[in-house]
Amino acid sequence: MAKDTRPLIGISASYHDFGDYGAVGVPRPLALAGAVPVILPRVPEALDATLDLLDGVVLAPGRDIDPRAYGQEPHSRLAPTEPERDRFELDLVPKLLERGLPVLGMCRGIQILNVALGGTLVQDLAMRAEWAEHPSDPGWSAWKEVEHASLLQDPPAPHPRHSIDVEPDSNLALALGATQAEVNSFHHQALDRVADDLEVVATAPDGVVEAVELADADVLAVQWELQEEWRIDQRFLRVFDWFVEAAADGR
Repeated sequence: MAKDTRPLIGISASYHDFGDYGAVGVPRPLALAGAVPVILPRVPEALDATLDLLDGVVLAPGRDIDPRAYGQEPHSRLAPTEPERDRFELDLVPKLLERGLPVLGMCRGIQILNVALGGTLVQDLAMRAEWAEHPSDPGWSAWKEVEHASLLQDPPAPHPRHSIDVEPDSNLALALGATQAEVNSFHHQALDRVADDLEVVATAPDGVVEAVELADADVLAVQWELQEEWRIDQRFLRVFDWFVEAAADGR
């Protein structure tokens, strides 16, 4: 039997609050883009050996990051956290960049990337007056309906959305073939101080950072639930195509 040559993509994920979706939501568009997706183990003794086999890594959605990771005390508006995953990914991100592996982040993924590189977060959008009206989903009620519909492969349920403007020369714009789009907006946190090494490549009308890239590297992270947006706008599947192609080229 011939060896499978499709790129092997590791997914750093959690099953907190997600259940079966954790094994379906992110893996599905990666598989459609031609990759073989696997969930990363959080076993330190296995991590380096696992990364040696991978062609790229996805930083998947999940709970809030413990604000102590970026020098703040928890605010009353902070949602549930998962400090064990925080510690794993804060150690993981430098390893990925040192190896030159392509990285794709979404929702929590953009936040952990920023924190790992020295940036900070706003613990809740309402803490900034200019972002108080940013579309959000307190309690994740709309998200739970979207998640359920996704597992059944039904049309996405109604949910908060907003437009974004994308920098023309960014990898995101080149993948989308557009500099404007509309995206889902479930998050209640956002990037505050952007890490020095990251470049903002997409913003919401109110200025919330919606996507960042790392110069001279195949590293892209977005604030929205990218793994679901392609089910509404097929152009977003091209972002996974770009990522999988970068993973294949980097072998």
